[in-house]
Amino acid sequence: MRSNKKAGLEISINAIVILILAITVLGIGLAFINGMFQDTFNKLDKVSESIDKQMREQMEDTPGRVILQNDNIDIRKKDKEIKTYFAIRNEMGDDHLYPFDVEFVCTSSFEDESDLQISIEDSITFKYLKEVTVEKDDIRVLPVEIKIDPNAAITTYECSLLIDEGEYDSKDIFITITR
Repeated sequence: MRSNKKAGLEISINAIVILILAITVLGIGLAFINGMFQDTFNKLDKVSESIDKQMREQMEDTPGRVILQNDNIDIRKKDKEIKTYFAIRNEMGDDHLYPFDVEFVCTSSFEDESDLQISIEDSITFKYLKEVTVEKDDIRVLPVEIKIDPNAAITTYECSLLIDEGEYDSKDIFITITR
């Protein structure tokens, strides 16, 4: 009878040792993977910092209140989406922090609208911050994701970036969908 208890105790100790080893190996593996991805995330942050710097310099060289990283955008249909940037300069009165309403709209295409499978509004969608606050005399750089519908026509669309419904400033964007 004693040998059964002793064997059961040995199995329990072995199970605990294996469990501790498994947790240790898992922890080391997670630390290794985190270290690998941390470098990638840092590189992505540096790209964002360089784009921010580039957009700010470009904004300082132009008289406009809003600029786009690129106002002629090509998107391959298989890519489905791209990310680009826009910048706003606050030249409004005495308020230190001013909220701007941001809107991206597509109004027409080079293709006859009756030939389109889906509406212009459904062909291209934008994901962005709808309200942006900017300090007085400051510039804020923000991302916008442009997504195309799989059924969108292969053509060029005329779109606009409107700040405060276009009263503060606006920019035209030409988005060309290619194969």
